[in-house]
Formats: sequence, structure tokens, C-alpha cells
Amino acid sequence: MDKIDVHVHVFDLPSERFPRQLSSLAPADRACPIEALIADMDASGIDRAVLIEMNGTQVEQHAYVTHCVQTWPDRFTATGLIDMGDPDPPARLRELVAATGIEGIRLGALGDPTVQRAEDLATYAVFECADELGLNINIYTGGAQFPCIELLAAAFPGVNISLDHLGVMPTTPNEPDRWGRPRFGAEPLPPANYPQVMALSRFPNVYVKISGEYAFSKVLWPYGDMQSMVEDVYRAYGADRMMWCTDSPWIVVEPGYQKLVDLLDCHLPNISAAEKEMIMGGTAMKLWFKGR
Repeated sequence: MDKIDVHVHVFDLPSERFPRQLSSLAPADRACPIEALIADMDASGIDRAVLIEMNGTQVEQHAYVTHCVQTWPDRFTATGLIDMGDPDPPARLRELVAATGIEGIRLGALGDPTVQRAEDLATYAVFECADELGLNINIYTGGAQFPCIELLAAAFPGVNISLDHLGVMPTTPNEPDRWGRPRFGAEPLPPANYPQVMALSRFPNVYVKISGEYAFSKVLWPYGDMQSMVEDVYRAYGADRMMWCTDSPWIVVEPGYQKLVDLLDCHLPNISAAEKEMIMGGTAMKLWFKGR
């Protein structure tokens, strides 16, 4: 069974061919090219990856991930970003899918968490569009958004929802560390809202990505203070709704790509070979690489 890294970022230096937004994580002089990712994947026996766009919501700002998927269609697929402040986000999503062939989108804020009906959420129409187009939804947001996730998961049982980074929804600031990685060093472990992450397992269309430990752990690899959280996810969701990922390139220098490949054995050493295969790729193949 293929091993699939379901959450990685790639970007080139900004150019006319590959325009992108600049940020503290992706300044103008920083590039994380696909060739470097391929080298790491090949060295570690990883067959495929899902590219997570992070550098803009415009169609042209997706040019680099589109280039990567079109050049290596058997190895890569991608998610995209849309501007929820646009007058018609579903229309922009349709344009993005038509231009890029993305298989999913990543969303942050989902709407007003005090509303009682999914139809009243800002992202409801986007979920309708994703449901029609067969797109996956990745969510990385704040803890106040749990009620929104519940409403949308119930309203759209046919839409696969993935919670990024163990479902941790930070309540503390992101302060990049000396390796240029996202860092939430003040985030308590486990977070106070972690029971809500476990409660979302009652929705069969909700999945959890096993990643991001470096950003929250208070200790170095293998991030022993987060093992209990991975075990909680395993007990609540099961291997068939867990997906392993590295969050490359942030981990390339410290602790290194191979260490992330080995991490599942550290956190869940007693699972069966079949369960490990599901987490390392089998679950991902149910959601991604449709027809490939």
C-alpha cells in the first residue's frame, strides 16, 4: 500500500510565473521547492503527498502547486485557498477547481459560533459547493469554532472533513522559532478543548491528521508529551480515520524528514501492521488521488 504524506507545503521564489503572497514563514528570499520534497520522500520510501497551498487565495497564486501536480500527477495532489471575504466564495472556488484541479480546500474561520443552524454560517455555501464537486475540507482554526464544525459535519455527511495537526486549534500566538517553523510554545497540552476534538469523532466524515507535534510539544523529538494525545485520537477515531503527515518543510532541518516518518512507531508502538498501513496511507487513499 502506498505511503502518503497528506500535509506538506512547497513554494518557489516569487516570480512572474509563480506569484505568491509573502509572510514570515515564506519571505521573498525563501523557497521550499518540490524537488527537495521529492528527494526526502524517495529517501524515506514515501510514495505520494498532498500539497497544502499557503501563499494566497488568487488562482494565479496557486500556479506552483498546480505545476507540481501536473508534472507529477501520480505523486501529488493539492488543496487550495479561497477568500471568504469575496462577494461570492463558491464562484471563486469553482474557478479555482477548474483552473487548478485541486481536490480540496483549507479553511480557517467558519462563521459565527453562536448560530443554531448550519445554513446561517458564512461557510455553508462553500460546503454546498464542495459537496457538489466532491472536494475535501481541511480545517485549521481556533477553539471557538467547534460548534461550527459540528453543525457543518452534521449538515454535510458526504463532505470529508480533516482536522489539521491532531485537531489542536491554537488559543495562543504563533511565534516562529529559530528554525523558521510555526511555534505555539505556550499552548497547553493537552489543550483544554481536546475533549471537543474527541467528541467530533461521532461524525463518520471527520478525520484527524497526525502532524504538527513540533509546533506544540515542550520537548524535542519524539515529542513524548504528545503521545497521550495521539493515543486519544486512536481510541476515538480509529486507524481508518487517521492520516499521517510531516508538515514539511518546517521539519526538514529539525528533526528531519525521516524522524517524522518514524514518529508513528514512537507514539503508537503496539498497533497492528494493518492499522499502521491505514494511518500511513490507506486512509488517505480513500479521500485523495481520485481516479489515480
